[in-house]
Amino acid sequence: MRGMLIVLTLMVTTLLVVSSGCITCLKIVAKPEFNPSGGNYYFPQDVTITCETLGATIHYTLDGSNPNSASTEYSGPISISQTTTIKAKAFREGWANSATASATYAVLFTPVQMVTVPGGTYIMGDTRGEGWISELPTHSVTLNPFQIGKYEVTQAEWQAVMGWWDPDPGAWGQTYGVGDNYPVYYVSWYEILKYCNARSLAEGLTPVYSISGSTDPADWGPVPTFNNSNWNAVLCDWNANGYRLPTEAEWEYAARGATNDPDHLYSGNDVIGTVAWYQDNGENSTHPVGAKAANGIGVYDMSGNVYEWCWDWYAWNYYSSSPANNPAGSAYGNTRLLRGGSYYGNASLCRVSTRNSFEPNGPFRYGGFRLCRAID
Repeated sequence: MRGMLIVLTLMVTTLLVVSSGCITCLKIVAKPEFNPSGGNYYFPQDVTITCETLGATIHYTLDGSNPNSASTEYSGPISISQTTTIKAKAFREGWANSATASATYAVLFTPVQMVTVPGGTYIMGDTRGEGWISELPTHSVTLNPFQIGKYEVTQAEWQAVMGWWDPDPGAWGQTYGVGDNYPVYYVSWYEILKYCNARSLAEGLTPVYSISGSTDPADWGPVPTFNNSNWNAVLCDWNANGYRLPTEAEWEYAARGATNDPDHLYSGNDVIGTVAWYQDNGENSTHPVGAKAANGIGVYDMSGNVYEWCWDWYAWNYYSSSPANNPAGSAYGNTRLLRGGSYYGNASLCRVSTRNSFEPNGPFRYGGFRLCRAID
């Protein structure tokens, strides 16, 4: 019995091989290890594989098959952007092969679907004669090319980055559409600044917004629930490739399908019910993004569903002094721009030229957003 215990102990680090009546002890290569370990992740992961045995080579597969010495040799981090099972085995000449290591990475995050909007010139404002004085005078605007989200940011996307979302912050027992593919709402302009930079950093992009000299939202402190001068003084790096809010001019250009011809009243159509969830069909609720028809450049829900925050301060008479090239709004104000109308608003509020606004610290049940990016 004592001899058996000794043999079993040896098997932990060596393999006893009997050949032609001789016993040969082979050391066993250590089992490979993964970093990070397998599990559920919201963002793509760079996985490293290590082996404690010096001089060992690691071979791996990504298709679920068991690796051997002919499989791909590991030479550096493996980028995982979708649900994948990695299997790895380590080899060293004169040693017994390692056990097979296996880890599954479930990547829950869906990359932002962006539409490239070509640069160009358009007429901004109430071109149909159905709007308010704040939409006048109509004026020519020239924009650089940019990218804009195909869909409004969803509840799943918000939670993946922020780790929370409260569909009923007032504890009133009333929500307005809940589900992964529904647009997020009850988010303030300040909170969106944090979201944009946090998501940019998570995806390896250069963050756009800077508050008190830092682009890392971890340095900004709690998101203000009252109007805050430091957060109001946020700086925007227009050349950074990270995520940001569109300017009001970019938003309207994208909503028009990057053209005034045809000069649609709503985003993509003159018949509002084909492109928008609004007061008459919204049933007092948001709806999953992309359920209505897209506009001419393939962007959804720019009329109706939820209001969309823009970068600009609101000034009712801004159009009288707006610059012609890449306008970014008034230099100051009390409220930030909202565009597009909502499931609760009437048809007039869903027009592509309608302007509205709200306090930047104030989340409200009609308000969501979509992302924008500079062209790399």
